[in-house]
Amino acid sequence: MTERKVAIVLGGTSPHIELIRQLHERNFFVVLVDYLSNPPAKQYADVHIQESTLDCEAVLNVAIEFNASLVISACVDQANITACYVAEKLNLPRPYSYELANNITNKGYMKEVMVANNIPTTRYVFLDKDENLTNFGLRFPVMVKPADSCAASGVKKANNFNELSVFLNDAKKISRTGRTVVEEFFSGVEVSVYAFIKDRIANILMISERISIIEGENQVLKCYATITPPNISEVALAKIQESTTCIANVFNLDNTPLHVQYIIDGDEISVIEFAPRVGGGISYKNIKSNTGFDIISSTIDSYLQKSVDVRYQCSNRYFSVNLVYGVPSTFHRMTGIEDLLNEGIVDSIHYHKTPGSVITDDRASGGRIAAILISGDTRQDVLDKVKITFERINAFDSNGNQILRKDLYIKQ
Repeated sequence: MTERKVAIVLGGTSPHIELIRQLHERNFFVVLVDYLSNPPAKQYADVHIQESTLDCEAVLNVAIEFNASLVISACVDQANITACYVAEKLNLPRPYSYELANNITNKGYMKEVMVANNIPTTRYVFLDKDENLTNFGLRFPVMVKPADSCAASGVKKANNFNELSVFLNDAKKISRTGRTVVEEFFSGVEVSVYAFIKDRIANILMISERISIIEGENQVLKCYATITPPNISEVALAKIQESTTCIANVFNLDNTPLHVQYIIDGDEISVIEFAPRVGGGISYKNIKSNTGFDIISSTIDSYLQKSVDVRYQCSNRYFSVNLVYGVPSTFHRMTGIEDLLNEGIVDSIHYHKTPGSVITDDRASGGRIAAILISGDTRQDVLDKVKITFERINAFDSNGNQILRKDLYIKQ
């Protein structure tokens, strides 16, 4: 087979390209498991096995076949469950137990524990698979979520009972267990907090403001940009530090990355959800550029149960990640980006879709073609570069039709 140690990487997403690269640097032979035939990270792995990362037994069989020393997923919630399941079965190192991984990907359990421990979050109702919605005491609008889906899949905003009924049925279909969460909508600035937990203390590496839209007949929640740092109060920042550390302690997390989403309204904060993993997209690259801290390398150490030396610095620059969306089609190519890179307007581009990939609008991740990283000395400098970028880039299908959503970019 191979004399090198074998690492099974679950999910061929764009940030896992960097995970695979670093595993190769550590002399691992990398087997990628992904149900897609041509995921972005495929060409970087030594072997690609086309299986679902959610199928614990299938991944277990792959790990046994290749005599794996490590099973890892840096950025995919549900794949973390599989990684910990297989690791426990084969007595391999892992950052936390399978039971914990399974529990904290359940949004209902997450809300229950947060409320019990006075971690600020909105009022909610947790529904089992066959449970009907009775004694509904929440105020509209409400957010409807599958209890155990990946990212924003199935997350929708309901303004009345008719929409609530439809979106609940949709969420049940997406949920692996048929369980759902309905929670009150908390308005304000949405931020992503990227932390590394060391000795049960949250080291806040970076906070990014998320720019999102809810659109379409299916009320799909789409984050199309982030900007770092956000404009929030010192009081809110202190509360974020306290709550993030509290989450780590209450859920027994240590020596692991932690990604928490908050809504900020003035000095008040509310936790949307969290996951003990690296954030999605190119947040890992943004963190490295911002602070010098390598969260992918630290995640590998976390899985290997090696103590992480958490040292980082603060940046005085502004960064924006811009997600490029397309209309439903089959992606073929992008144009204009190379000149922007050469001119220094764009720092880097990271593709979510490979040529031939289908673009959909039924969920946020289905419409994303690429992520573009832009930096500047001021917030306005970044916004000016973003505007220039979206004026000059284009995306096309194989018939030459323009498919890029030029309306979705950060404007203020």
